[in-house]
Amino acid sequence: MKPVEIIVTNRLQTGTAFAVLVDDMTQNIFIPSKLALDASLRPGQKVMAQIVPNMTQPEKTPWLAISLESGLVAPSMDLRDRIREELGNGAATVYELANALGAEVRDVEAELRTMRLPHTELWALDAMELRVLA
Repeated sequence: MKPVEIIVTNRLQTGTAFAVLVDDMTQNIFIPSKLALDASLRPGQKVMAQIVPNMTQPEKTPWLAISLESGLVAPSMDLRDRIREELGNGAATVYELANALGAEVRDVEAELRTMRLPHTELWALDAMELRVLA
């Protein structure tokens, strides 16, 4: 079984994600929450995945991801560590975090939504105002 390139199209609050094959964007792929959360997947991200036929709901998503190539999603973990360190200085907006870390606002926002930060609350009036309260 050879890995295929996929593009993440959606991720639910539960962590479950969906993708399509890069070579045939009509072919949907279900990505279990464990895989998606471990890899910090976000919509628009391209990764390599091992896929098999989905026997649970093949009419909706004919493919099931059973593993992801870790080398293509690891950089997100570095960002996660840097976010945690920066939040040690107190509450911040996504924009403030992105500026402090030299990262894209959308990447910081996507990472924050996947992180489980103890004793914190995420709230926002809009994406640019997303705050992390410690």
